[in-house]
Amino acid sequence: MSRGPGQIQRAVLAILRGEPGGRSERDGAPLFASVTTLARRVYAVEEPTDAQRASVRRAVRRLEAGGLVEVRRLGVGRSYRQRRAHPRRAVPRYEERLAACTGDGCEGCAAGDRASTYFTADVIAMFIDFFGTLPEADRQLWRATARGWHLYSVPLPRPAEDYRTYPIEVTELCARRALSADEQERADQQLRDFLAPHIAAIQALRPRPDAAVTPPAEEAD
Repeated sequence: MSRGPGQIQRAVLAILRGEPGGRSERDGAPLFASVTTLARRVYAVEEPTDAQRASVRRAVRRLEAGGLVEVRRLGVGRSYRQRRAHPRRAVPRYEERLAACTGDGCEGCAAGDRASTYFTADVIAMFIDFFGTLPEADRQLWRATARGWHLYSVPLPRPAEDYRTYPIEVTELCARRALSADEQERADQQLRDFLAPHIAAIQALRPRPDAAVTPPAEEAD
């Protein structure tokens, strides 16, 4: 035997049928009430806990599945700022590093590069170019004679200019009682009547496509 709505579902449905948020001035339909607002009424508390909000949220979802309420996610009038990378995916950047191998655990070995042990004129020139001065290149070459040297790539972090700060609107699950077909039709008509003068004003600002274009007058010689 199937069970009917539970205690929380019945309480939520009774609150929504009472239209706690009033009606919209645009279409005359009941306004949506947030889960937090419903939880305050159901549990008679000023600040509901996360568990109480979750219980009301589950009840709203079950009522929605039964066709008794309509559900939307709507803004609650709060926002926060979040730092995000732009674009989300970027071409990886790498930097080549040259270093003497110090044995197991050095950065070159950890990067998967096998230490090289040959020292040609090209290698010596590479050390001088990389370290900038002959004394420093000579010091690093002397270190490399023990276990070899590594030339490996290191991924670079994304530059600061790739990150931007965006305002993020806080939304919450909201619900209202389900509208009948007649109520929905009246709400749609009232909304069309509400929007009609605004649409007419916008259309009046646009040039008519069938308006005749007067060619410029030709100047006399």
